[in-house]
Amino acid sequence: MSDDGETSEVVHAPIAGPLASGTTPSLTLARSLNCEPDALMSMPPFDLFVAQLSSDSTEARVDAMKKLSIVGEAMGKELTLSKLIPYLVEQIADNEKDDDDEILLILAGQLALLVPGLVPGSVALPLVPILERLCSTEETVVRDKAVESTNKIVPLLMPGGNFDDTATQLLATVKRLASADWFTAKVSAAGILPAIYAFYHAHGGSKGENDEAKRELRILFKDLSEDDTPMVRRSAAKHLGRFVEAVAGLTDSAETMVKSGKKQPAIGDENKKLVTYELVPIFQALSSDEQDSVRLLSVSCSGSVGCGLAREPGVTAELVLPVVRGGCADLSW
Repeated sequence: MSDDGETSEVVHAPIAGPLASGTTPSLTLARSLNCEPDALMSMPPFDLFVAQLSSDSTEARVDAMKKLSIVGEAMGKELTLSKLIPYLVEQIADNEKDDDDEILLILAGQLALLVPGLVPGSVALPLVPILERLCSTEETVVRDKAVESTNKIVPLLMPGGNFDDTATQLLATVKRLASADWFTAKVSAAGILPAIYAFYHAHGGSKGENDEAKRELRILFKDLSEDDTPMVRRSAAKHLGRFVEAVAGLTDSAETMVKSGKKQPAIGDENKKLVTYELVPIFQALSSDEQDSVRLLSVSCSGSVGCGLAREPGVTAELVLPVVRGGCADLSW
């Protein structure tokens, strides 16, 4: 109480150490680790994280994964790169066992929180194998979150990183996903192809091997758009707009340009040819797919295709407008 009789507010210092998340160790957590609560407070962050993930208690494992970014902050950049990420690679990327979907979903989101705040983008390449494993899981929400995190991290890998090593690993990753036996990985491949193509376009220059790599990426996307599995074609249709924008070299999406009123940027002749002769046929084929959901998604990316064609009135009237008209007349919706 203060001198004037008013009750003063007591300010408690925040909890420090590996559990610096605003809560004290629960008795449930202590029991699951067969450890006294006081002992938990003195455990190094990494040791506590490993102990929780190795526990038979689902609650303890979920709690550990939710605090991945906190553990990384407590360990610091160097230990995160030398101990935490290699541990995750060993436990997740190199491990074929089926982990709890809830834990994998949390992990997919937490990885994106590490970059670039704690882990600089230029040294974040070791996260890619973990995300590749998550992109191959059966659970849809896990794959979607892994694709989202991959698309956030890929543009941050440069500048500062080694382009050749980064580009080689990204190409190998998406090729493995696109050629997988099970459709789940192929669905994810369609989702990350635009970001990887944009990475090559932004940092690859005009060297012959980079042109060849981009050609391979376009072939991969075409193959996915023609896959026998409707879910894969649906994913290709869903991400076709972003892929067109990446091939055209657009830095803003069609939606952003329209909403902001930005002027259509100039598109190089070579990029325009690629859109016209390679991607427009994919757009037209998907818009007439036997699956109504595929047709709907392909028609919805008409704006991106139009921007990829530099919004030239004659060209868009010939190549895009018929697809839009067909979508309006489709009796499936």
